[in-house]
Amino acid sequence: MESTRQRAKAMFPSVMFTVLSMVQALALALLWSRFIEASDDWSMSWESAAFALQILAALLGLLQIWLFYISIVIRLVWVPSIFDSAIPFGLGIVEFAMVELTQPGMLPGWLCAVALLAGSTFASGQWVFARARREPENEEFFKTISPATRRDLIPAPLVMLGLAILVMVLGEQPELAVFAVSAVIVIIARQTNSTRSFWNRTMREMDMGPTEEGSEA
Repeated sequence: MESTRQRAKAMFPSVMFTVLSMVQALALALLWSRFIEASDDWSMSWESAAFALQILAALLGLLQIWLFYISIVIRLVWVPSIFDSAIPFGLGIVEFAMVELTQPGMLPGWLCAVALLAGSTFASGQWVFARARREPENEEFFKTISPATRRDLIPAPLVMLGLAILVMVLGEQPELAVFAVSAVIVIIARQTNSTRSFWNRTMREMDMGPTEEGSEA
């Protein structure tokens, strides 16, 4: 039994990495198709600016998910469950929905999809972190990192949902669309910076001193 657990812990990160790579590649291909389909309609207008920002936000969101999970599978080991195996597929479904909604006139739905994607990423990441904390191989990694709380996980999706409600109430005005999508880009950029700091903190050599304390994500 123990050998099976060790084999699962050793093999699963590469399996998850492979499946997630395929899902991300498909999502990027769909996003590129969306960009090409709309390329003939570009103009110097608020509508075009909002759509271009949507494309950028979707791209950054896919990149953030990739960086987040690649850092997890490289640095941590854990005993996988069936739920772990389904994570890439669940994220893929939400990513495809987000890409499908990346078009003018669908901004409220797109914002809801982005919020769902952010919440799903956080929730599934914390599921992995909780399981990884049980393994002695990760003890040094988690020694100075406190578990994330709801206050760490909820704000970003709530802000995106708030923006979706705002757009639905006021209507998809071009200037408002640019503001809402720009706010999403700022949120994703902050999350990406957090992932970068998380990576740097864990890769810091032990002789450089103790790592800074903080939550997992």
